[in-house]
Amino acid sequence: MLTALSVHGSGAPFFSSPRGSTRERSVSDGVLLVLSALGAGLIGLVAIPPSGFESAVIGLVAAFPSWLGFVWRLGIAILVGWILAVAYIAAARARWDVLLDVCAAAVLGLGLALLGARILDGTWPDLSAVLVGGRTGSVPLATLVMASAAGFAAAPHLAVPYRRFGRIAVVAGVGGAVMLDATTPTGGILSLLVGGSAAALVHVVLGSSAGRPTLAEVAEAMVELGTEVDGLAEGPHTRGGPLVTTGLDRSGAKVRIKVYGRDARDAQLLSRAWRLLWMRGSAVVARSREQYVEREGFVTLLARSRSLAVPEVVVAGRTGRGDALIAVRDAAKPLSVCDRPNVEDSLPAIWQSVGQLHAAGMVHGALEPDAFGLRPDGVVELRDLGTAELGNHEAARIRDLAQLVAATSVLVGIERAVVAAGDALGPENVEEVLPYLQAAALSTPLRHALKDSGVDFEALRSALGAVVDVEVPEPVELRRVSPRSIATAALLALVAWGLITQLSSIDFSELWDEIRGATPGWVVAALVLAQSVFLPQAVATRGATPVRVPLGPVAMLQASIAFVALAVPSTAGRLALDIRFFQRQGLPAGSAVSIAAIDSFSGFLVQASLLLLTLVFGVGEVHLDFQRTSQGSSIDLTTVLGILAVLAVVLGVLAVAMRRIRERLVARVRPVIAQVRQTAVSLRQPSKLLELFGGNLLTQLVFAATLGLCLRAFGGDLDLATLVVVYVAAALFGGFMPVPGGIGVMEAALMTGLIAAGVSAATASATALLFRAVTFYLPPLWGWLAMGWLRRRDYL
Repeated sequence: MLTALSVHGSGAPFFSSPRGSTRERSVSDGVLLVLSALGAGLIGLVAIPPSGFESAVIGLVAAFPSWLGFVWRLGIAILVGWILAVAYIAAARARWDVLLDVCAAAVLGLGLALLGARILDGTWPDLSAVLVGGRTGSVPLATLVMASAAGFAAAPHLAVPYRRFGRIAVVAGVGGAVMLDATTPTGGILSLLVGGSAAALVHVVLGSSAGRPTLAEVAEAMVELGTEVDGLAEGPHTRGGPLVTTGLDRSGAKVRIKVYGRDARDAQLLSRAWRLLWMRGSAVVARSREQYVEREGFVTLLARSRSLAVPEVVVAGRTGRGDALIAVRDAAKPLSVCDRPNVEDSLPAIWQSVGQLHAAGMVHGALEPDAFGLRPDGVVELRDLGTAELGNHEAARIRDLAQLVAATSVLVGIERAVVAAGDALGPENVEEVLPYLQAAALSTPLRHALKDSGVDFEALRSALGAVVDVEVPEPVELRRVSPRSIATAALLALVAWGLITQLSSIDFSELWDEIRGATPGWVVAALVLAQSVFLPQAVATRGATPVRVPLGPVAMLQASIAFVALAVPSTAGRLALDIRFFQRQGLPAGSAVSIAAIDSFSGFLVQASLLLLTLVFGVGEVHLDFQRTSQGSSIDLTTVLGILAVLAVVLGVLAVAMRRIRERLVARVRPVIAQVRQTAVSLRQPSKLLELFGGNLLTQLVFAATLGLCLRAFGGDLDLATLVVVYVAAALFGGFMPVPGGIGVMEAALMTGLIAAGVSAATASATALLFRAVTFYLPPLWGWLAMGWLRRRDYL
């Protein structure tokens, strides 16, 4: 379908956009700023002194023949020459915006490099260290930071071929500096990250070129593809979407053109991955510009072959400049600008067109008011199939119907829309649609349209249920934070403190001295890494979910659960949060309960497997001696933990043995068994299993690594296998105890494992407290903010 054509004109342009183009802030700049800043902070912790491995690499570098110095200097010369060339061309073509970004990033990079050297070395670097690294090499190397910052700052303004060359030049410069001993290998990576942080910060503040083609370039591209279009005008631009333009062909017919620009920032992998994974929940991030055009063209042609009223594809292809576009004849007038009586008369045809789409084995995915148009002959047309997917999955089909109910209520009001929906769907289908009629289950543009038109969701749901006499499902009420729950959490934390000091046989002053001696850098690293666990937890939860849900809100849900786990220390609080969230996604309460159960059980299997692999099959070297745990202590810690475990088992057996409790348990479990079976069907998909078990595995590894960073903060060190065993064993033990959040029990279990691994009692106690602080006691602070975020967007 796509046609590769030769390049016409004088060749590829140097800049991605003409002078005076609009500057925009890109989501990828924010992501790059956060990632590069975090990476620089973590690398800085181990940059000085060099580790044993890095020292070996430095020795290998020194062993290279001296005559290769020309090659290494050539790499630096390429980077410097490239920066000078970009600056010269920008000045020659009066691209002062590009020159501003390059200079600002270089100056900011110099400041960050000097500050970093001051923090790492304890003194400000001299001129020799700034320029060439001095006698022993500078970490980071200021000139390398400046050059990489300038290169990264110029990249968004350049056409793709030159952008790629710029990246090669930066890598060549870093490699040359390392090989010439101007900096260490870690220093080279640190310089690269600091430079990237400086460039990203400049772009976040000032914005950067969006890189979208101009109208003249679109007209030229259409000529290349064999179609002339006059009177081009730019349509409304959706953030993260292609450039949409309209014009007239030779016959006077209206043509709508979508252009996926080669140089568009929105087409870059990082931006695309962020949008799709965070907000849409799709794992397809490798789709290229050509694939977008091919898919839309194919789906539109397929729909037209099934006699659906859709636009006629004029041309689809890739231009010599590298842009991909699709052009369709768009004779239909968007319903949002049509007279209301005409729209009301068209409601049955609207529902019929969506039914035909589903019958053809396709779902739309974004049935917004402007998704439909009215042709001059009165036929309702599906104007845009850019989001359509093949495969009539039940959940996606019902979501389409829910979106259509909402979209028509925007066009004609609630009363008229629900009558048309009731006539088209009938009671059984309405009963299926009602759970999906939630703000969280709709697209962002549709939610904004509902808000702008003043449509109330509860009124819409109630009216739709009433028109066919179907009961509207009520959402689960969330438990509120009460003074009693806060007092309970505080009391449990106080008991935990007393338990640790008693079992470790150390007094408060000794423990406080140990905590005061913590290395701030490792503490910050542990805090940052601990918060990243919300992402793998969200991936695991998505794996247990029968429908596709966006990763971002699920990650926010995990953060909110951290708040609920401390503020409302009971399982009921977390369960209510899970049920409310997934009800907003259109799932019944039973499915929400089964999602939590499947996620928890898979996490248990992963934990048990890790213990089996490490302790039974010997994967990793783990040395634990539990005789150490009672040395110097008035109480045998292992015995205390054993007694608590036996007590928990006895209480569980008694609870099951008592008839009244058993009957109440069976009565609660029986109604959700069917929902559990339905949810578990989705686990037959390999991708779901990978998300479920992979997310839980990564969660355990992140927690174990966080425990290791906490230990490093107090000067201790253990290998990853031992850390995994200590954390997983403590987590399993804390989960079995009838104590909310494992408060006190987890701290004692972690301390036991660390002491058994050879860590001193004082260090083990301080490590356990720090670990629990960064993973349990502090996350509720931003968990409360995450819950507010979910509430404002109607996810809760």
